[in-house]
Amino acid sequence: MKIIFLISMLLVFFHSTAFSNCELVEKASLAMAIHASNWSNAITTRTSSGGPYQYKTVVCKTECEVVEQLKTISRHEPGHPDANSEGNVSYPDIDKSHEHIILSAYAQVLRQIGKTCPEKIKVIDNTTSAFIEYKQGDIKLDIFNFSADTNLVSWARVTRSTEQIINF
Repeated sequence: MKIIFLISMLLVFFHSTAFSNCELVEKASLAMAIHASNWSNAITTRTSSGGPYQYKTVVCKTECEVVEQLKTISRHEPGHPDANSEGNVSYPDIDKSHEHIILSAYAQVLRQIGKTCPEKIKVIDNTTSAFIEYKQGDIKLDIFNFSADTNLVSWARVTRSTEQIINF
């Protein structure tokens, strides 16, 4: 039920910002990558730029941009290599179940709007999976597997240079 509501809200938001369905494919695809990064880095305490991973979100007006927010929680773990002098470690404040719901909703959005934009993507769909082939850009394909209640169970993304698989 949460996912269906979120899908509806995402579609209303995107359509209210005057994006065409083909532009929505790119926006939803970007949002999938950003929320997958959040999900994957939920316990990253040290990044190459120093400090814990920063939560990211996509903000779309006329263009979409990725916005970072430093939201952390502190845990007392004196033996951790990133502990401060009091023994506390800063972790990103990321709720993996929330990120999973967002990823499920965006996967369903891509599944639905992709059918109306054949010049950008090809969608092969059945009740429990969707195969989305991108005709241009860095992403080659997304493969989504869903549970009976439309939750995303696994997702594979293949780009021109890498491959990423997430199992929930």
